[in-house]
Amino acid sequence: RPRAPPFAAAVCCCGLAAFLCGWHVHEKAILPPLVVLSALVPGEPRSAQLHARLLVLLSTTAHYSLLPLLHQPAEYLLARVMCLLYLHLLVHAMRARLGAAVPLRPVEVAYLRGFGAIECFCAVVHPALIAPRLEFAPLLLTSVYCAVGVHYSACLAYAYWWREC
Repeated sequence: RPRAPPFAAAVCCCGLAAFLCGWHVHEKAILPPLVVLSALVPGEPRSAQLHARLLVLLSTTAHYSLLPLLHQPAEYLLARVMCLLYLHLLVHAMRARLGAAVPLRPVEVAYLRGFGAIECFCAVVHPALIAPRLEFAPLLLTSVYCAVGVHYSACLAYAYWWREC
């Protein structure tokens, strides 16, 4: 008998596959799989933990990958504060749903902390030391780092879909 959670997880996997295999995709194309993933409510506790990990990692990566689109100085602080606020609220909501902290693995925690290092490089180090020579280095670094996170999240999404089926 068909169930909604496996179907929604499959739709999320298809959206991520389309994003990863697309020849020319825009950063905003990551949002449809994220919306589907956000609407999922897994049943069993192990699936709920995997879903929470996947949602935290993919949403953080997706939102950070959109930040270069907001490049005006007036937008800089507001965009970063909104991303941090969203992450804080998401982790709090997942903690309330799971009854415990989101069970992130050490490599996942290190990846999330890496966004702080990238932001420090893009906002402080690059403008002060390398800006005239390598103008697009922050965009390149952000894109590559976010691509690693999307690929990892896609693997988690397939594991989640497999567990739901």
